Amino acid sequence: MEDAHISVAVDPDTSVYGVFDGHGGKEVALYVKNHFIEELKKNQAFRDKNMKVALREVFLKMDELLQTTEGQRELLKIKNNGQASEYEDDDQSNSNVSFAGCTANVAMIYKDELFVANAGDSRSVLFSNGDAVEMSEDHKPDLPGEKDRIIKAGGFVSDGRVNANLNLSRAIGDLEYKKVQGKSVEEQLIIAVPEIKQRKLVAGDKFILMGCDGIWECKSNLELCTIVNDGLN
Repeated sequence: MEDAHISVAVDPDTSVYGVFDGHGGKEVALYVKNHFIEELKKNQAFRDKNMKVALREVFLKMDELLQTTEGQRELLKIKNNGQASEYEDDDQSNSNVSFAGCTANVAMIYKDELFVANAGDSRSVLFSNGDAVEMSEDHKPDLPGEKDRIIKAGGFVSDGRVNANLNLSRAIGDLEYKKVQGKSVEEQLIIAVPEIKQRKLVAGDKFILMGCDGIWECKSNLELCTIVNDGLN
C-alpha cells in the first residue's frame, strides 16, 4: 500500500486527522505524513486561529517543500527504502526523480468546530443523528469545474483521467502536472488547493469516517457509517 495517515492532538483545543492516498509511489504520502503537523504548527494563520487559511496554506506548503533540493532528497530516500540518493537537478534517471503524488483529506477539530480540507478522492463523512453527512467532495477530472481548469491549462480528460493518466484532479505532488507557464497554483492541470468545509459540532454528531477511495466504491456513505456505528455499539 502507498497510503499514510496522521492522528494528532496538536494542543488541548485542536486535533488533526488526515488520510493520504499515494499513487505512483509511497514517497509523497509519507512525506506529507512526516511534515504536515510540523508545518501547521509553524503557520501564522494557525497561530491566529484562522483555521481555513491555515489548512489551505499548509496544503500548498507541502508542494513548495517537495520542490526544494532538501524535499527531493527526502523523497528519494523514502522511495529507495531509506537509502540516501544524492539529488542532482540534471539527473533525470528514474532512481533520481519522484513522479509520485497523494490525495490529502484532513479533518481538524478546533473546540466545537469541524474543518475538513480535501484535495483528491479520499473522503470524510460525518455520522450525525443516524445520517451520513458528506464533509468532502471527490475531485474527479470529469467534474465540470475541474475539467474546465484542466482544458484551460492545455490538458485533456479521457476516460475520466487527466491526460489519459491520473484519475483525480487534485493532489499534493504530481509535480510534472504543475509546470504550465503563466498559470497560478490554482490553475494548473493538477492542483493541491483544498476545498474546505466547516461545521459546528452538535450533540447528535457521533463520529467522522475517513478513508481512501477504494472503500467508497464498494459501499455507500450510509452503509459504511452503519457498519462502523454497529461496531461501536
